[in-house]
Amino acid sequence: MVIKNIPALIRDRIEEKGMTVKATAAKAGLSPQALSAMLSSRQKISATAFISLCGVLELTPEQFIETE
Repeated sequence: MVIKNIPALIRDRIEEKGMTVKATAAKAGLSPQALSAMLSSRQKISATAFISLCGVLELTPEQFIETE
């Protein structure tokens, strides 16, 4: 089992949905600065932020796991 690149997958999904970082952050209850820092790996993504982002972006945590 391998965990995929979480910031990259979230960034890609934001683009797929045609959203902005600012709009995504607002819907997830985060500041745009915090989300930007998470997406650039300057800040770790907390479990709470991860679950919120999954909800906003219609992702499941299982989508971030790759089985070999």
